Amino acid sequence: MRLELSLIEVFCCVYEEGSFSKAATRLRCSQPTISGHIKNLESYIGARLFDRLPRRIVPTRAGQVLYRHGRNILSEKEAATQELKKLLNRIEGTLSIWSSTIPGDYLLPQLIASFHSKLPAVRVEMRVSDSKDVCNQVLAGKAELGFIGARLDAVGLELKHFATDELALVVPNNKEWRQVHRVRPSELASRAWVSREPGSGTRLAFERKAGLSFDDFNVVGCFGSSSAVKEALKAGLGISILSMLAVKSEIAMGSLKTVVIEGVTPIERDLFVAINRNLTLSPIAESFLDFVLDGGAVSSHLASV
Repeated sequence: MRLELSLIEVFCCVYEEGSFSKAATRLRCSQPTISGHIKNLESYIGARLFDRLPRRIVPTRAGQVLYRHGRNILSEKEAATQELKKLLNRIEGTLSIWSSTIPGDYLLPQLIASFHSKLPAVRVEMRVSDSKDVCNQVLAGKAELGFIGARLDAVGLELKHFATDELALVVPNNKEWRQVHRVRPSELASRAWVSREPGSGTRLAFERKAGLSFDDFNVVGCFGSSSAVKEALKAGLGISILSMLAVKSEIAMGSLKTVVIEGVTPIERDLFVAINRNLTLSPIAESFLDFVLDGGAVSSHLASV
């Protein structure tokens, strides 16, 4: 038996998914097939690659070493394939990106659709998380591009600005708030707040630029997406800071409204593309990055949101 590339691909998939069954789903094969490949690989290497614990698997030291080199091998394979396709004027294949919720929910779907119309042979896989996790995925080499809503500096990470968003205090348009247009910062602490999770770009940007902290507020609910926060506000749970991209429709329909915080200037925050400085982008990723960084492309989509 040889250390074949296909076995490395299976192993890296199991490592990244943390599960034999999830890896089987991703690779579109059976779980026994995946388990058999890993056993064969362990037999060839002469060491266990995963410790099987109840309901989860944990990579061993040998598994960590093999993944580090295996992921580099697969990245080189993909880079070689894409470079050859670019040389032959054939941009095709799969692009893996991660995004925080605001660009992922309100900008990227339309941008991806426009990009696909230009390069129909490209398939884009996008996963959504908070900004901190997105940066970690890029640094780990699991995503070529990451789209985030806050500047997060990390060794090995390069950030490129691609759009600007505005944050606002958003409240339910009910009897309590209908006639309220301005509030003093001192009034905010006593209000019931609904917040995003600590790793959220929206939350980080507000705290940095407004000089206020959610730790000082009466947070009655903490949610992992802007959509969940909006629904909580419409249900009357509290108030929140949200992206204007996220609430444009609700404000137009009258279910939510914005209120000015006295003494706090309009809060603008930049949206960035995160890139791993130590990895070479594939031709697909380069093409998509160039498309996104085209000011006209993003501006047209911002205008339509």
